[in-house]
Amino acid sequence: MQGVTTQRKMLSSWTGVPEDKLIYETGDVGGGFGQRTPAYPEYAALMIAAKALGKPVKWVSSRVESFLTDNHGRGNIAEGELALDKDGRFTAFRLNWIADMGAYLSPGSAGHIRNTTTCLTGVYHIPAAYALFKVPLTNTTPMGSYRGAGRPDIAYVVERFVDQAALELNMDKADLRRRNFIPVNAFPYKTPTGSTYEIADMPGVLSQALALADWSGFAARRAQSERRGKLRGIGISTVIEASGAGNAPKDEVELTLDANGTVTLYTVSKAQGHGHETTLGTIVARALGITLDRVKVVQCAPGSTLIGGHTGGSRTTVGVGSVSHLGALKLIEEGKALAALELNLEPSQIQYAKGEFTSSESKRKLKLADIAKAKTLSVLVGGTFGSTYPNGCHISEVEVDRETGATQVVSYCGVDDCGEVINHAIVEGQVQGGVVQGAGQVFGEQIVYDKNSGQPLTASFMDYPMPRAGLVPEYRGEERATQSKVSPLGVKGVGESGCTASIPSLVSATLDALRTVGVTHLDMPLTPSRIWGAMQAGK
Repeated sequence: MQGVTTQRKMLSSWTGVPEDKLIYETGDVGGGFGQRTPAYPEYAALMIAAKALGKPVKWVSSRVESFLTDNHGRGNIAEGELALDKDGRFTAFRLNWIADMGAYLSPGSAGHIRNTTTCLTGVYHIPAAYALFKVPLTNTTPMGSYRGAGRPDIAYVVERFVDQAALELNMDKADLRRRNFIPVNAFPYKTPTGSTYEIADMPGVLSQALALADWSGFAARRAQSERRGKLRGIGISTVIEASGAGNAPKDEVELTLDANGTVTLYTVSKAQGHGHETTLGTIVARALGITLDRVKVVQCAPGSTLIGGHTGGSRTTVGVGSVSHLGALKLIEEGKALAALELNLEPSQIQYAKGEFTSSESKRKLKLADIAKAKTLSVLVGGTFGSTYPNGCHISEVEVDRETGATQVVSYCGVDDCGEVINHAIVEGQVQGGVVQGAGQVFGEQIVYDKNSGQPLTASFMDYPMPRAGLVPEYRGEERATQSKVSPLGVKGVGESGCTASIPSLVSATLDALRTVGVTHLDMPLTPSRIWGAMQAGK
C-alpha cells in the first residue's frame, strides 16, 4: 500500500463511505513501484460484498491474475530529432511519442506522460524543444506508474540520441555530454518545458564517474575480451529525474514525547521495505540530539487522520522527512516553554542540546523525559515542498558472446547526486535495486500479446523473465551531493535514480559492443535471440 490518503479518497468517492470510516492496516510488502499507489476496482467490490454479507471478505489474487489485470508500464514508441550546430552543441530537440494506455484509463495513468515532459531535455542545455504525445486506447492491460513513471523512459530516449550524435560526429560520448551540460552557474535552470532544476553539478559528477570507471583504460579491457572471443562495449548515461514531493497537497506528521523519553513519530507515508523507520527516525534523532533507539516510527496507524502523499516518486524523505525535521524543532520549542515554567524562567533563557534543557540562569538541567512527566507532549506539523531533481552518471561495461548473443554485465558503477545523504546504506540499496530493475527491462522483460485476441502470453514467471542476482556484478557507487534548497534538510530523492540511469547506460554499452560487428540499432529487450539475429544480419 503506497498511498493511504490517496486510496481513502478514491474508495470514498466510489462507495460513498466517509473517509474517516476507512481504516487501513498495512505491512511491509516488499516494494510498491507504482503498482500499489491507486485503489484497484476490486477494493470497492470487496467493501460492497462485506457490507452486503455482514462479515469479512478475503480476496486473494494469483500471480497470473495479477499479470492479466494489474497496471503495466513502459508501453511507448518514440521517434525524434536532435539538432546540433557546427561546434557540436545541441540547439533543438523534437519528439513524437506514442504511449499505450491499455483498454481503459487507470487511476494515475497519465502520470508517466506528465513526468516525461518534466525532464524532456535531460541534463543538457537545449534552447528549444517540442514534443507531441499520442495516447491511444488499445486492447492491452491498462498502463500505470512503474518505478520512475516516465523519467526512465525519457532519459533512455534522450541518451540514445546523444550517443548517436557522438557516433556520427566521431566524438567521445563523454566529451559530447560535457560540452552540452547545463552550466553549473546557470542554476536554478528553467527548461523549455517549464521545469526548474534547482541545483546540480553534472561536470563534477561526470568527472568523478569517469575516474571511478577507468574510462580511459577501456581500450585495453576491450582487447582482452576480444582475445577471449567476446565483444565488449562501454556505455554511459548522464540523467536527471524529478522527485515528487510536490505531488501531495500537504504532508503531516505528529510527534509525541512520553515520560520514558521516547519520541514517537506518526506518519501516513508507508514503507514497503525501503527503510522509513531508519531514515525518518534518524532525521528526528539528529534534530533532537538523541540516539536512534529513542525514536519510534509508526506508519499508517489504524484510524489515523493525518494527511500525506503516497510513497511514490522518491518523495518521502523530501516531504515527510522535512516535516519530521520541522516537527522535531517544534518539539524542542514546546519543550523550552515547559522547561521555562519548571525553572521559573523565560523560554528565551532556555537552551537545548543533546536531549537536555539548560540555562545560564539555573544550575538545574532537565532531560527530554522530565518535561513529559506530567503528560505526554504532542506536536502536529504539516508542510508542502516542491520537486527536487536528483541526477547522476552511470557507466557500465558488457560482454556479448559471439556464438549465442548472450550478454553479461561485467562492470557497473555510478555517481549520484541525491543531495544530503541521511543513510548511506539505504541510498546504496535504493540505487542497486533500481539498477537491477533497469537491467531486467533491458535484457529480457517484455509483455507479449497474442496479435489476434490481445490475450497476454507472458502471464507467469515461466514466460516472463525476471532479473536475477547474477545479471549485474557488484555495484560500485559514490555520491556527489549538491544541497537542495527545496528541503530544509538539503535532500533530494533517490529511489528511482538507479532505474533511470541504468537503462540507457546498459543499452549504450551493448550497442557499443555490437557496432564492432556491424549492428548499429536495436530496441529493447536485448534478448540473446534478438542480439544473435542482429549479428547475423549485420554480417
